[in-house]
Amino acid sequence: MEIGFCGYSYHTTSYTFPFPNQLETYLIRLQTEGTARVVINGETYAARPGDLLLVRPGDDYALHVDTPASGDYHLFCLGAPLDAWWEEAPRQTMTSIPIDARMLSLWQHITEEARRPAIDQDERIIETLVQALLFMLDRAMHENRMNTRPPVVSRMMRYIESHATDDFKVADVADAVGLSVSRTVHLFKEATGLTIIAYAQSIRLQLAEEQMRYTQHSLEQIAEQSGFHSYPYFHRIFKRKYGVAPGVYRTLQQKNENK
Repeated sequence: MEIGFCGYSYHTTSYTFPFPNQLETYLIRLQTEGTARVVINGETYAARPGDLLLVRPGDDYALHVDTPASGDYHLFCLGAPLDAWWEEAPRQTMTSIPIDARMLSLWQHITEEARRPAIDQDERIIETLVQALLFMLDRAMHENRMNTRPPVVSRMMRYIESHATDDFKVADVADAVGLSVSRTVHLFKEATGLTIIAYAQSIRLQLAEEQMRYTQHSLEQIAEQSGFHSYPYFHRIFKRKYGVAPGVYRTLQQKNENK
C-alpha cells in the first residue's frame, strides 16, 4: 500500500488545492470544521462538518476554502486493499457521517506511521490501520443510511461513548453539538428513549463487565476505570442491571469459563 499524503489540515486563510487536478490516487477526506467547496469532475459539492468525500484515481479534483477556520482529515493512497474496498459497494462522492473520535484517532495513527522514516515503516501496520479505517467508514455510512435518528443525536452518542469514563456533564454534551442543555436533553431522549446519564451508565457497565471477565483488576479498580464515582455506587447500579452483586457475577463467570 502506498500512502501519498495523510493528515489533518486547518486553514486559517483562503486556500486552493495546489496540485494537478487529475488525481493519481484515491482520496478519502472528512470535513471536521468550517466549510469548503470541492469540485469533482466539474461538479461542485459544499463540504460541511461530517461530510465524507471519496474520490478515485483519474477523477478531476479541486478544493477551495473561501473562508477561514476550515479543518479536514485526508488520506491520499493507492493499493490493492483500496481497489477491493472501492469495488465492494457503490461509493457516493459525498456522504454525511457522524464525526467519531475513535475514527479520527485511527486517522492520526496512520499519519504517525506514514511520517516515520522509510527504514522504520512497517507496511503491515500501515495496511492494517488503513483497512480498519475503511471498515469504520463503511459502518458509519451504513448507520447513516439505516438510521433515522437526527445526525446531531448520533454526534451526542459518539461524544458520550468517547467520554464515558470521564466525569462529563450534560452541559459538556450540549457544548459539543452546539445546542442548549434543554434542547440536547429533549432531542436525545426523543431519539433514543434514554436519558444521557442512562446511556453513559450503560456504556460504563459494559466496560466494567468486560474488565471483570478479562482482567484481574480489583472490583474497586474496575469501578474507577469504568467511570463510576465510587464503588458503593457502582455496586448498586451493577446489581440493579445484572441482578447480582459484582463479586458474585465475577465468580459465576469464572466458574462458567473453567467448565
